[in-house]
Amino acid sequence: MGPIEKQLNSRDCAKVLKALAEGIRLEIIQCLFKIGKNHSKVSHHLGVLKNSGLVVDKKEGKFVIYQVHPVLYKQFKSARNRNALDFKCCSIEFRNRFLEKSRG
Repeated sequence: MGPIEKQLNSRDCAKVLKALAEGIRLEIIQCLFKIGKNHSKVSHHLGVLKNSGLVVDKKEGKFVIYQVHPVLYKQFKSARNRNALDFKCCSIEFRNRFLEKSRG
């Protein structure tokens, strides 16, 4: 039984609070709540994004770290329209407050 399944003692409570103290981890938890029971599909969709070249991954120990392809990330950060990706054949505009917030 992990710390969440039982009443937390002081040590376990501190461990959980420490994990949530980093803003990005709190945002990840919030995203997982929004995803709900569909979280098992995340790995599949990350694989699709990787196969398309939009994201890259690297293995670090037992973890796989995914990130937006560095060229795409650089283009996105330097674009005039900071809420869009321009693929030359088409562009995609984002209306996501998370993306706007992460630029700061």
